[in-house]
Amino acid sequence: MEKETQQPAKNERPPILSEQLADALRHNRLDDFKTASPFAASMLPLLKVLGWHQYARELIEALPHFTDTLDLVDLRNILVTLGYESNERVIRLDKLDTELYPALFVGKKGEVLVLIGRNGDELSYYDGNAGEYKTQPIQGLSGTAYLFTDTHITHGTSEQPQAGEAWFITLLRRFQGLIWHLFAMTFLVNLVALAVPIFIMMVYDKVIGAKSLEALPWMIGGILCALVADMALRFLRANMIGRVAGRLDYLIGVETFRQIIHLPPLFTERSTMASQLSRLKQFDTVRDFFTGPNASLLMELPFVVMFVLVIWLIAGPVAYVPIVMLAIYIAFGALWLPASANRVMHSARSRTEKQRMLIQTLNGRHEIKGVGSETVWSERFREFSGESVTANYHTTVSNAVIQSFAQSAVMIASVAVLAIGTYSVITGDMTIGALIATMALIWKVLAPLQSAFLSFSRFEQVSKAIQQINQLMRLDPERHSGRSALMLTELKGRIEVDRVSFRYGPNSDPALLGLTFTIEPGEMVAILGQTGSGKSTLVKLIAGMYKPQAGSLSLDEFDIRQLNAMDLRRAIAYVPQKAKMFHGTIAQNLRLNNVLATDEELREACEQADVLDDILAMPDGFETRIGDNATDRLPPGLMRGLSMARAFLRPAQIVLMDEPGASLDMESDERFMAQLKKLKGKKTIVMVSHRPSHARIADKAIILDQGSMVFSGSSEEAVKLILESAA
Repeated sequence: MEKETQQPAKNERPPILSEQLADALRHNRLDDFKTASPFAASMLPLLKVLGWHQYARELIEALPHFTDTLDLVDLRNILVTLGYESNERVIRLDKLDTELYPALFVGKKGEVLVLIGRNGDELSYYDGNAGEYKTQPIQGLSGTAYLFTDTHITHGTSEQPQAGEAWFITLLRRFQGLIWHLFAMTFLVNLVALAVPIFIMMVYDKVIGAKSLEALPWMIGGILCALVADMALRFLRANMIGRVAGRLDYLIGVETFRQIIHLPPLFTERSTMASQLSRLKQFDTVRDFFTGPNASLLMELPFVVMFVLVIWLIAGPVAYVPIVMLAIYIAFGALWLPASANRVMHSARSRTEKQRMLIQTLNGRHEIKGVGSETVWSERFREFSGESVTANYHTTVSNAVIQSFAQSAVMIASVAVLAIGTYSVITGDMTIGALIATMALIWKVLAPLQSAFLSFSRFEQVSKAIQQINQLMRLDPERHSGRSALMLTELKGRIEVDRVSFRYGPNSDPALLGLTFTIEPGEMVAILGQTGSGKSTLVKLIAGMYKPQAGSLSLDEFDIRQLNAMDLRRAIAYVPQKAKMFHGTIAQNLRLNNVLATDEELREACEQADVLDDILAMPDGFETRIGDNATDRLPPGLMRGLSMARAFLRPAQIVLMDEPGASLDMESDERFMAQLKKLKGKKTIVMVSHRPSHARIADKAIILDQGSMVFSGSSEEAVKLILESAA
């Protein structure tokens, strides 16, 4: 126990709050939550009364990545991650129905209470500020109650798409009540907007025409009340639209990211980074649509019909003007908008190509300088930039034509209304007041029609983005924890490959073809072969990254297709070909493989990977932040060691290594071979390597050639065959 409560080294700065809380969960020091903040203190009691089964792993993974405080927003986000959504209600504590318990109550004076139950006037709760459970008579505290809904599928509250229904429609159904409220408010806003033209008509016809001032004060008072109501309704509608839009933005972003991260690697790794970024950026158009003025415009359009009917009642034939203008918009759009859409798509592709080249330049700038091709590369970038500028120019011109046509059509329609109205006034079919009211009303019709015409391309982009989101959400993700038919508990380390074949695409050659072999528990097997022979593909199949398309691959007599993909990878120590560290501390990067690992286990894994001394020599030790550009400055040997330490942090019986000796110097390679010898016989090790020295350590070796197994036997004989073929 003394080792587990070991204090950080002198050269390590104190861990941030989220890491302190995670460490408290690892060592079952739950009192540390009480000293962090009232919301942190309330976290575990709230989860307990909500019926959450305490799994330290899930809670640690839900904690914020970098934070020195834990406030109400953090607490609600953690609970959402764990499957509990919350709605807020401003209310007095004594007015909250007991049916809504358990709940979180935050008083206006800073009280943080977890409401557990109520028996008459006696309230049972947990006081987050005092850090203790209490029972006392209920008080009339004023504040905000946060009411929680369990969204786990087992509780029947998770919205699932109906048969044949798109995911985005399912998402909107969650907001159908609010959407109907928004349309009702928009109807009231437009109804109040009718008051101003009617008021103008009444003033001209009843007050000025009759020279009667008695009714004017009452009319002015009425219109002022209508204007105040209009301002209030518009403010409430804007506030509601903002809340709905923000919630939609959050749900779309979180759900699409979760879907992408849970998709099989084969679905995403064949696309370039630029194309994936471009696809994700298109999803932002949906967010911009709902957070911008287009959402309000979409709600305003149905009520254009109401204004046209009012114009018909007031001015008769004048109502034909907006109808004719709408027909002209449709005709022009049918002729011009398809070509304009093609120009927009060409411009977007040009920008994507330019972005792709920028990414390639940033990733390969050292190689460009190393071969002295700066001039050639600059010329290529000039060509891409020229293509992008030209495409953008054509798009700008096309949009300018659309803008000019839309404005001209509106002006012509206004003149037509004035001309027809003037003629009607002269002939006595319309009063002057009705004409002025009609001119005010016509803009309520023409302005939305013009905006809709100008926003047509945006509507089309949003429609395509929604289609892509629906296609993404229709893909089958990998099974993850709690969903598989068979949960993986512990592996002994036996691997059986029986006639396994795999190809990356229907038109590509097989990466693996009819492989059959068995690896017994505790064996070390080296996978050898030329580049492109399928070595890395085989390792990824064993790791569950891919699924065999023919044959079977079994671990301890279980076909990997039966196993939970996430649990399978957590039960296997995998060292990828290219070590990758993410933005965060060294400790956080290592714990990606085992969030429950204690500080002592971190040290043991790093010592096993022979990088402990290097880490402790850093200014902040395990709290040193790496990732991004900081990783580029770390020695390749240290990066490889950190990757191995991350793999060793999990007590797995199967260790997969894909080119572990890549980029290692002689000294680092010798240390690596010493580590292999220590592991040999204790774990099942499958190692891909080009180095004969690594292969000789193995118990046996397998040689692949163009996806087929050409040899399986002793490692010494395999090395001889490899050297002979190279000679």
